[in-house]
Amino acid sequence: MPRDGPGLIKDSMSEPLPAPRRRLWIGLAAAAVMLSVAVAGYVLFQAHQAQLGARLLAAMPDDVDKYPDLVRYADAEAKPLFAKNCSGCHGLNLKGRGIGAPDLTDSIWLYGSGVFHIERTITYGVRSGQKKANDITEMPAFGQRGQLSDTDIKNIVQYLLQLNHRPYNDQAAFLGKQAYETKGQCFDCHAGDAKGIIDYGAPDLTANVWDFGGSPQDLYDSIYYGRHGIMPAWIGKLTPEQIRALAVYVDTASKR
Repeated sequence: MPRDGPGLIKDSMSEPLPAPRRRLWIGLAAAAVMLSVAVAGYVLFQAHQAQLGARLLAAMPDDVDKYPDLVRYADAEAKPLFAKNCSGCHGLNLKGRGIGAPDLTDSIWLYGSGVFHIERTITYGVRSGQKKANDITEMPAFGQRGQLSDTDIKNIVQYLLQLNHRPYNDQAAFLGKQAYETKGQCFDCHAGDAKGIIDYGAPDLTANVWDFGGSPQDLYDSIYYGRHGIMPAWIGKLTPEQIRALAVYVDTASKR
């Protein structure tokens, strides 16, 4: 063994490390500290997210908007879910695409408004085949089944244009109102004032909001051929938390 003076053993580990190795060890130690901090931060973030998710589900649906942190959480969670699962029909901007999927940014709703009703619709769908789906009624094909004549339907279209303060023919609108109230019995779903019955899913015909297009030809087609739109049920495809987040996201979008 090397000795340092008489009877003294020299400890080779006491020699200082060369500068390059010392810098390497310092760098590795710093990296280890940073990694530990990052992992701890990630764990805390995930725990916080889990806590928010639990609170989101525990809250009464229509009380969520009282908690800004839950609304922000739902918004962040729902955006990618909506883009992946809902935008194909409703569009990335939530404004619908004229193919029967409604504009989700306005205040016009079918089957009820608010997080509770929106969540139920997302969960079970509309005419989806689920036992709890919204499928009380649908728009009949009045022309195809012969309940209304071609002239009746054209007159009702003029009546609808009148109700929505759009250019219309006076005489045809007058006759259309009569057909609406008698032969068509449209009041049974859309009410006598044509403002619709939300619980039935019968839209307000005075709001100038049309899921299948609002041109005279579109309106004619809706009455003649009927409409049988389907919204899929997302139960079993998305988690309850994801469905709640989507419902909050859509409800918030309609109030902006």
